[in-house]
Amino acid sequence: MALAIVGDFSKFKSKSLADFIFESNKGKQINFVNVPAEALK
Repeated sequence: MALAIVGDFSKFKSKSLADFIFESNKGKQINFVNVPAEALK
């Protein structure tokens, strides 16, 4: 089962968080997206 986390993460300036989101989005289990329509793909 995949998990999509929807939100605007650009307001967070943490490099560690940006790296985590980048690496998570490479896989198929956890994805960070901006809008719900992206999550449903």
